[in-house]
Amino acid sequence: MIQSPLIALLLFAPPESAPPEPDAASADANSESSEFGELEAHETAEPPRDASGGYGAVAPLPNYDEDPNARDKAPTVAPSKIDRKPKPIGFEEPKDYGPFFVPAPVSEVRFPGDARRPDRDKPFASVAGGMFCFIEDSACDISLLADADVGVGVNVVENGNGLDVPYTQFRVRGGLTLRPIKLARKQWHMWGLGLVGSWSLGSGSVLATDDVTELQPLRTWRIAVVNQLWLGQRRNALHLDLSFGAANSTVLDAPGRYWGTHAELALGFGGWAALALSGDFLDRDSRFVVGFRGHGIVTVPLIALVVLGLVAGGVAL
Repeated sequence: MIQSPLIALLLFAPPESAPPEPDAASADANSESSEFGELEAHETAEPPRDASGGYGAVAPLPNYDEDPNARDKAPTVAPSKIDRKPKPIGFEEPKDYGPFFVPAPVSEVRFPGDARRPDRDKPFASVAGGMFCFIEDSACDISLLADADVGVGVNVVENGNGLDVPYTQFRVRGGLTLRPIKLARKQWHMWGLGLVGSWSLGSGSVLATDDVTELQPLRTWRIAVVNQLWLGQRRNALHLDLSFGAANSTVLDAPGRYWGTHAELALGFGGWAALALSGDFLDRDSRFVVGFRGHGIVTVPLIALVVLGLVAGGVAL
């Protein structure tokens, strides 16, 4: 009878809760504490602070997938159309004119002084960008000719005796050349046409017959038409000049003046210098001369020095 109330209390009593199972972290801590002793936390240590000044906050990790310079970059927008400037009306380079007649390359030698010359691409000593040039250039429309030359050769005298004498000559020349097709088409062209006149002073000779006779120097006037063929578009390019015309001159063994023809083939180096082979074919004699000429800017000072030396030496001009 006494056991029945006890049995009833045990049956109807609430069940006792089971203790929680230790996890892996607590098991490792217990194992470490068992080997090295219990781990104690210092009460004076302050909890970590985050960037905002609060306690116990954790700073966010950076996102490495995001481009750090994305904020600085502006969004790229594909252009709908490419702006093309219209070509200026005027001088235009030909599209195809052969591999030999090519302009100056981009790698042409430049010097520091060129930065102070904005007209470097224009012909030297020119007006209106090459419309008129005082010194010939491959890009000029109209050019002035003003040069002087010296030459040596032979004078074939037609007197029946087969007399050939050495001949030297000094000549001054002037005229104009123009490029008709270049002016008409507004594009580079190799052909040029000109008119030139010259005056020369040639050496006389000494005739040894019964009496020694010194002949007078030969003075010759010439006028000729020049056909030019430029061999390139570079500055001071080479060009061939073929001239045909008339000559009026004195001769060695006859009085008076005679008319004849004149022909010349020259290889020019821009407008500065040229190597020329010329001939005068007169009624009483013929002359063949190889000469070298230069522009007046270069030759006039040299001629002035020679004349000054002759005058100083007592030579009557």
